[in-house]
Amino acid sequence: MLCAPLGLEAQRIDESDPRAMIQANFLYQFAANSNWPVETRKGKFMIGVVGQPSIFDYLSSKYATKPIGNQTIEVIELNEVPTSVYVHILFIDKSRKIELSKAIKELKGKPTLIVTNWEGALAAGSQINFKSVEGNIRYEMNTSAMDDRKIAPGVKILQWKVD
Repeated sequence: MLCAPLGLEAQRIDESDPRAMIQANFLYQFAANSNWPVETRKGKFMIGVVGQPSIFDYLSSKYATKPIGNQTIEVIELNEVPTSVYVHILFIDKSRKIELSKAIKELKGKPTLIVTNWEGALAAGSQINFKSVEGNIRYEMNTSAMDDRKIAPGVKILQWKVD
């Protein structure tokens, strides 16, 4: 019988949630294919997830061992917008919409990419918002808001967005 080391449990991914899998993949692509400010390129590359356990699970199991430049990824599951820990990317699920206004206030001037998944979130202040287009998951972007946060989306990210 094989045993995992004490304290470690095998993570089970809900593969019946393709939306979460696709959104997690996009979050990784946003991390890997954007130019981040120099001051954020040390330590771990932090991705925070508020309100969507499936995305957290998928990011943790599929991408936590992949590097972003010379940084390793750390994915953290959050109940609210972090105030004491810096995150490069903060995903806020539609089930936790109320956290967006707090994120905008708390993270003002910080190079954190705020990503959401509901109609109207881009206008409310997120920089990237997932949306359904003909049954497919796509995203819209507010590039000027990304510029304000000193995050430059790479060519791939710009090519994949929808208007």
